[in-house]
Amino acid sequence: MKPKQLTALFLALIMIFAVSAQAAPVTEEPDLAINAKAAFLVETTTGQVLYEYHADDKLYPASTTKLMTALVAWEHCSPGDMISVSQQAVDGLAEQGSSVFLKAGEQMEFMDMLHYLLIASGNDAANALAEHISSSNSAFAELMNEKAEELGCQNTHFANPSGLHDENHYTSARDLGIIAQAAMKIPELREIVGKTQHKLQPTNMHENETTITTTNRLISRLKDGRYFYKGAYGIKTGTTTPAGYCLIGGAQSGELDYITVVLGGEKDPETGDIGCYTETIKLLDYAKKNFSLQTITSADTPIQEVPVRFAAGKEHTKLVAAADSELLLHNDTDLSQVTYEVDAVSTADAPIKKGEKLGTAKVFIGDTEYGTIDLVASEDIERSDALYALFQVQEFFKSPLFRIILVVLILLILLLIFVSTKRRRARRRRRARSRYSSGHGRR
Repeated sequence: MKPKQLTALFLALIMIFAVSAQAAPVTEEPDLAINAKAAFLVETTTGQVLYEYHADDKLYPASTTKLMTALVAWEHCSPGDMISVSQQAVDGLAEQGSSVFLKAGEQMEFMDMLHYLLIASGNDAANALAEHISSSNSAFAELMNEKAEELGCQNTHFANPSGLHDENHYTSARDLGIIAQAAMKIPELREIVGKTQHKLQPTNMHENETTITTTNRLISRLKDGRYFYKGAYGIKTGTTTPAGYCLIGGAQSGELDYITVVLGGEKDPETGDIGCYTETIKLLDYAKKNFSLQTITSADTPIQEVPVRFAAGKEHTKLVAAADSELLLHNDTDLSQVTYEVDAVSTADAPIKKGEKLGTAKVFIGDTEYGTIDLVASEDIERSDALYALFQVQEFFKSPLFRIILVVLILLILLLIFVSTKRRRARRRRRARSRYSSGHGRR
């Protein structure tokens, strides 16, 4: 396995574990009416899902597919690889959608091909990458599906690397959110999707540099400034007639990082508004307006007391929160309702070091779980050698070894008594015979 594959797998596992530890329930927001087939909103640093709408429905993703194509390609290629374009990779694409810039027989460096795939959404780039890695689109789709399963996608099946319509090519808003989080953990991919333009280097079929322009109006004013969103950094567009207007959006606000997914958006026939952009902006505005990082537990907050053994003059100690614990919460959250479900040692044994982990606690606000915190010792506690020695003696007397030794001792004592008794009887018999012999001799 290549280093990139190991890195990607490691990041994916981290992400999967991070989400399970920090996942918070979806906030119900009846006033946030999303005009699309499905929507999903997650804050990636906490893994908290802030909104979802038909997020698990199986829908056509169009060219948002190419984000998974890029993720799989990144794991199987090196930056210096040369990608050769076959005739099959470009055949029939002119009639089906996205640009056909590449020519049969052309060779392009992997990083430029990746830029072309994600910025200009080249279907030909998707096909060329698939053939380079797996010899065919169908074989590459198998790798895409394996990756989707690895990431935990539940409602996804890819049939091709480009997103061109196929009845067996579908995913969900939630699954695309999962894929986007994995892809954005890779700095190079995050950088590419944030570019509004890029110059492709000359190739054997194009003697001059060629400038490509992003299809994502969320990050660019070049095509339509009304959808430009401050802080947006990507991520991927997609449009086909069956899929409608689709967009995976990404935006940063301070230390918070949001990923949105809108599938099945429509174009307003009167205003010309493109639904995937209007609904993405609606989701991002909703997150920024209604949620903030709030400290629910400060470091050293006492959570529970536990008994302490072997410490002279000390019978209990406090377990405290290991660190400040922040959650991305709705601004209306009542923090007075915070409670804890503790899973910690029933008894702590001295010596204990301040900060030593002795348990965990699930955090609840009302009836809703909001993750887990570590509980640590609040102080140093020295051990009393006398109390510990007494305990060791007591434990020894309770141990199976002591019972065995006791039984052996009893058996030895019984054996000694038996042997001693037998010897006394033998001596008596010898004395008796001696007296008998002496009496006969005198006669």
